[in-house]
Amino acid sequence: MKHTADVVVIGAGVHGASTAFHLAKGGAGRVVLIDQYGVASGPTAKSGAMMRPIFTEAPYIQLVQESIGMMERWDEIVGGDAGYVGRGFLRFTVGFGAEELGGDLELMRRLGVNYEVVDAAGLRTRTPGADFVDTEQGLWIARSGYADPVKTTRALALAAVRHGAELREGERVTALLAEGSRITGVRTDRGEISTRLVVNCAGPWSARLAAAVGVELPIQAHSGGTTLFQRPLTLPEGGPILSDGVNQVYLRDVSESVVRAAHFGWTNHPVDPDDYDETISARHLSSLRTGLSQRYQGMRRAVFAGGFAAVYDMTPDGHPIIGPVGGVEGFWCNCGWSGNGFASAAAVGRHLTLRLAGQTTEVDLGMFAWPRPPTTTRRPDSAWIRR
Repeated sequence: MKHTADVVVIGAGVHGASTAFHLAKGGAGRVVLIDQYGVASGPTAKSGAMMRPIFTEAPYIQLVQESIGMMERWDEIVGGDAGYVGRGFLRFTVGFGAEELGGDLELMRRLGVNYEVVDAAGLRTRTPGADFVDTEQGLWIARSGYADPVKTTRALALAAVRHGAELREGERVTALLAEGSRITGVRTDRGEISTRLVVNCAGPWSARLAAAVGVELPIQAHSGGTTLFQRPLTLPEGGPILSDGVNQVYLRDVSESVVRAAHFGWTNHPVDPDDYDETISARHLSSLRTGLSQRYQGMRRAVFAGGFAAVYDMTPDGHPIIGPVGGVEGFWCNCGWSGNGFASAAAVGRHLTLRLAGQTTEVDLGMFAWPRPPTTTRRPDSAWIRR
């Protein structure tokens, strides 16, 4: 049986769910959200889901600020619970240049980010159980926090359905259909959907999807690990996200008794997103424990409580690809977020929806176009994924 839709959104991770929600809420017609597994079944579920506006480019800062505002009024704007915990964000650093910080303080200030520079004495007071040398400083951003990535994504998908969208889980897209340079539909393992507009939110699978209509996206799937530990007694529960830019590790609460940690950065570890090792190696665990124990003595004996590897959709410059691509009319992308996408996701869907309707938005997404405009530069740090 052949179905019709005004828009088909492929991928029900946080970006796909956000896009479908805003499209449906904005009156885009019949919206279909489709995922080969289910809502938040891919990398989104493993996200650290941290919300902090530390970047060197204005669009990221603006989008994260807007997304935090949505988190603070989630039940009113979306409905349900995103599991947002607004306990703040503390970055340890030896300097405030773009390389050390991963952000532009002057730009952040101009865009309304309130922050406080903290000296080593202040860091010792704010972070019991951590060791600092006198040359280290901190950047404190009170209006920051982290969400529950699965709750967030499910809430967005359910809200999309309440606004009239159709959610299809466990249905795999097998082909994109086109006549000449125009999208005409989507073929799945359950049939065809006739549509003139497809939004590719397929994350690590997005390059494969684009290739189906002859579009080459420079997106590769790479894996990276996160480890869980039982909280040591020296590390108080209920604190902010602790982002150690010196030792390149972050630490945040999962529950009263468990914390999660991961290295900053990206390692060149290409994988097949349908078949990769999702476990943590002993070598990775040892490396991470070493990085943590250089800051927190209690982490030297912290009990390993599990871990997992996630997969990231990485681009060469570390920026996402947002907008129409490849000269194929009706084919749009919102993918390639390179490990930095969760914090912006709730807001990105709104701006993409406005652009799809031919409207301009207050956040200029031009730097994320593909092919890239000549003014788009690489992210300032080679690590790409800033924690």
